[in-house]
Amino acid sequence: MTGGGAFPVTAWSMLHQAQGEVPSESLAGWERLARAYWQPLYVFLRRRGADHHAAADDVQGFFAHLLSKEFLRRIESGTALFRSFLLSALQHWRTDQHRAATAQKRGGGLQPLSLDALEAAGVMPIADDAFDRRWARAVYDNALTALQARLKSRGREPVFLQLRGLLSGGDTAKYQEIAAALAMSESAVKQAALDLRREFGVTLRDEIRRTVTDESQVDDEIRYLLGLLRS
Repeated sequence: MTGGGAFPVTAWSMLHQAQGEVPSESLAGWERLARAYWQPLYVFLRRRGADHHAAADDVQGFFAHLLSKEFLRRIESGTALFRSFLLSALQHWRTDQHRAATAQKRGGGLQPLSLDALEAAGVMPIADDAFDRRWARAVYDNALTALQARLKSRGREPVFLQLRGLLSGGDTAKYQEIAAALAMSESAVKQAALDLRREFGVTLRDEIRRTVTDESQVDDEIRYLLGLLRS
């Protein structure tokens, strides 16, 4: 959500707006941003020794806590990266909560996380996973979803679905195949793929900008994210 070159709505500004009397729009944005991070937090808990069901319960309870009036009242402006803030908040919350009390509070107006997704996560290999790697994938996927929604609103979703495999610059041998599927020339497909990569780059940058407190942090975070995805 940018405008006129202004710094976009961030996690911190969404939190401040959600503290007001009419928080619905800001709360929805905050929920969308926070929910993109459930898998990194789940993996973190598993690596700390929690079994699947305990980790899933804690992630569900933690997200309910993030939308609670108590949490929104206590939160103050921060300078931490959003991923660092969430990880710290999770650890403090777990220290303060008993699992029985958490189970009673679970929900809190937050749409429950998909049980199918949680079950699938429960069988994921986690030995080599790290919180930051899951964070990188979550932000990347969030940007991809945002781009798809924007292109769908412009009637360009079929092109996106055909070209998304080329975002990394790979699979260029498929240009001819995609051209036939879209009834476009091969040169037009190449240009469309280039345009898509550029627009995705802008979208990814906007996703990152929402999780930092200063513009100077954006480039470093993007480099870090891309490095994690490539390794």
